[in-house]
Amino acid sequence: MKLPRHAKKLLWDVDTKKIGPRHQNFVITRLADKGGWLDFLWLKKTFGVKKVKQAVIHSHNVSVKTKNF
Repeated sequence: MKLPRHAKKLLWDVDTKKIGPRHQNFVITRLADKGGWLDFLWLKKTFGVKKVKQAVIHSHNVSVKTKNF
């Protein structure tokens, strides 16, 4: 998975070169919860609104504020 430069700083604790399709939910929830507008736009473009919404709603690692957004 090709991550944008602005997203890599939010994934500081993992090796971004090893992130692949099986890590979609992790990437979506981390960027949705900790990222900014550019990260959200990238998520929307890459995964689609439906996939992002599902990942955020079903995650236990996302704040209530993010879920309400």
